[in-house]
Amino acid sequence: MIINTTNEFDTTAKLQEAAIRSLESSKALDIIAIDVKEHSSITDTMLICTGTSNRHVCAIADRLVDYLAKHGIHGVEVDGTAEGKWVLADLGNVMVHIMQDEARQRYQLENLYRCMAAGIDEQ
Repeated sequence: MIINTTNEFDTTAKLQEAAIRSLESSKALDIIAIDVKEHSSITDTMLICTGTSNRHVCAIADRLVDYLAKHGIHGVEVDGTAEGKWVLADLGNVMVHIMQDEARQRYQLENLYRCMAAGIDEQ
């Protein structure tokens, strides 16, 4: 459960901006944000970025959690650090996918979430 002890990131937009700042400072590549709030019950925004290695992907996630904690956001759930090919950080209103390029190309989440954002059903 995400606990926000400050009002610094009191909107999804502010939380997204903070996450992007952290990703950029960790040298994450090809950062994109997709607004899915109209078609998703689990989050408002999906952020997707690329790390260059297992260690880099995990370091990006660790620094994101640390950055948010320093700014009063606690309880961020992180999964995937054992392998470091695809790490998911759940910030509540923002989900962050940190992927190695091979996983990003294989799963093509951008296409999935862009279709979701546009309200296009799979059929």
